[in-house]
This record gives sequence, C-alpha cells and structure tokens, in this order.
Amino acid sequence: MKMEDEVPVIDLAGTQDDAGLKSVGAQIAKACEEWGFFQIINHGVDLSLMDRIQEAYREFFYLPPEEKQKYLVDDQFQGWCCPEMSGHARVKKIGLITPETCEYMYHDVLYGDPDRQNLVPPNPPALRATVLEYATQVRALQERVLAALSQELGLEADALRRLFAPADVGIRANFYPLKTDDNTVGVLPAHSDAPVFTFLLADKVPGLEIRRHGRWMQVEPLQNAFIVNVADCLEVVSNGRFKSVEHKGGGNEGRERISIGAFYNPARAATIGPVAQLLDESSRRPRYGSARFADLQDQLVAKGVHGKRYVEALKIPVEGS
Repeated sequence: MKMEDEVPVIDLAGTQDDAGLKSVGAQIAKACEEWGFFQIINHGVDLSLMDRIQEAYREFFYLPPEEKQKYLVDDQFQGWCCPEMSGHARVKKIGLITPETCEYMYHDVLYGDPDRQNLVPPNPPALRATVLEYATQVRALQERVLAALSQELGLEADALRRLFAPADVGIRANFYPLKTDDNTVGVLPAHSDAPVFTFLLADKVPGLEIRRHGRWMQVEPLQNAFIVNVADCLEVVSNGRFKSVEHKGGGNEGRERISIGAFYNPARAATIGPVAQLLDESSRRPRYGSARFADLQDQLVAKGVHGKRYVEALKIPVEGS
C-alpha cells in the first residue's frame, strides 16, 4: 500500500501538558482536513482496560439470545439489537435497524445520570464497571484532542469543549460474524457519524472501510491504537475546515470481529453551528446553519443512518447553484 493510501498515524507520546499537545495540534488538524480519519498511538488510555472491555463485550455477545433480549434497545436507542430482531415492534418503531445490520449494543454512559449507567447490562458481571471506567478515560483523551483542535482554529483551548458541554460519551460495541460470499447480514452501512468525533477500538481484525476520493479503502487497525474520525458536528462548527467522512463496517472471512466506538456527543441542548470567531462577511461566510443537537438527533431517527445526514440538514445552498 502506498503511503498516500494509509490513514495518518499520530503519536501522542509526551503530549500530557499543553506545550506537548500543541506540538501535535497541526498534525491532528491536517488529518482532520485532508482525511477526516487518523490513528493515534501512545495515547495514555490503560492498555489492559482496552483488552478488558473487548473481552467483556465478547462475553456479552456470546450469551444466549434469550438473555440478551432482556436488554433490547429502547426508544432512546439504549440497548442491544441484532438482525433477527429487526421485525420486533419496538425495534421497528425507532427505525434504525435493518435485517442486514450487525449485532450491536449502545449506551450513553457519562451524562451523570445513574439510571442511564444502570442500563448497561449486569451480565457479564464485569461489563458495567468496565464500560464506565473505559468511557471516563476515553473522554479525557477526547477532550485533549479537542483542545488541540480548538487551538488550531485560533480559539481558546477549552472553547470547543464548552460549546458542547456537558458532553456525553456513547459506547457502541459491534459484533460481526464470519463473512461468507453470500452473507449480507452483519454489516454497518455507509454513513458518517453524527456527533463531534468517534474513537474506535478495533480488535486487530480488518473490516472498517472509508470513502476517499470516490472509492472505498480499508483501514488496517494498529495494535493498541484508536482509529479517530471527524463526525458531522465537528465539520459544522469548524465551518467545513474539518471533514466528516462516510465509512462502513463489515465482517472478515477469517475471523469474527468486534469493534467498540466511543462517540463524543454534545449536550442535547447544545446549539450546533459554525463558531462565530471563524466567520466574517467576505471570504469566510457560514456554510451551515444552526440547530439544537436534540433536533438533529430527531432528524436522524426520521431519515435513518445513511450518508452525512447532519451536514446535509444544515448545509446552506450556494447562491446560483
């Protein structure tokens, strides 16, 4: 594979303080501008915790179907689902599952609401505590990266964090069975992510593809790395400087696959629109409108998870087009 076909890799070693983080800020911003995807290594998240959360989710997905159905996805999108449940009345109501969608489980875990945290299944016994510990560490890492991007935009280091506060971390674990030639079940269709960005923990098994220059390319996950992608809200607030990118997930012919995405979600009341300091009346006019994150989420449910829904909803038409 040519270097220009490889997702950028950014080393965060030595970036625990402001000076160190600023030193890699330009690399992070360039990756967000040119790729919308990058991998980070030496990020500071406990490597044993990364192993433990993969094992805990694997144990959950191996449970009997009747046990997993106790945690069937609710109308707030919290819970478990699989292709076989796509015809269930509750699943059909939320409209985000198809007969082809991979088995998955999703929970918002850092809203500060114990009731939300308690929706994470108690079986296997280690899952709930592991998910909370993992989400806490990953959010701290996400906010370090967000601070670097704020500074690269010419803003105060905590400007974007304050814009999205109080942010939540949503954890989605995807389970992909072995891929076969005639098997279209167990996929994640082409889409961009809705929130600020996603930090994906992959289990060394390839299966993620991103759209680049009109074609699909596979991302080779590095050991102990996070695959980071710009999501729609970050594209909008940066007024298009940082680009969200469509991607899709699938199985692997040689091994089953688990991936765990950590979504940095704005507060539902947060207003998503271009940051005022990035605009002027001449060359930097707004390319997007503004809306509450909650309203954008409602549109996502109404229209489904395909394409760049949030960006499309807010994009301002160019005069004469």
